Amino acid sequence: MEIKQIAADFVKLIREGKNKQAKEQYYAARIASIEGNGERMDGIEAVYQKSAAWENHVQEVHSAHVSEPLVASDHFALHIEMDISYKNGHRAKLNEIAVYQVAENKIVHEQYFFKQ
Repeated sequence: MEIKQIAADFVKLIREGKNKQAKEQYYAARIASIEGNGERMDGIEAVYQKSAAWENHVQEVHSAHVSEPLVASDHFALHIEMDISYKNGHRAKLNEIAVYQVAENKIVHEQYFFKQ
């Protein structure tokens, strides 16, 4: 499968709110994930735990937008914007760039860039 198709399918699933399915279908078991603060997680189970912890803190997603993918070689990038309320009452507008590396039809590396 070409990286353009992987990126397009990945974005489609995310836009449909099927984030877990997107990860199950496209993330490699050995994925490396780096957050904007530099925190690194290795392996799909660590990524699932990170996602579950984040979701546990979110009260409501007011809006979300994911750009069309920008593809170059074995990478693609997405611009992600979200307006969310946390369970602690804080509301935040998230604005980040996510960069994904693909090998053997799976995402093997993801890194997020955002202002703290």
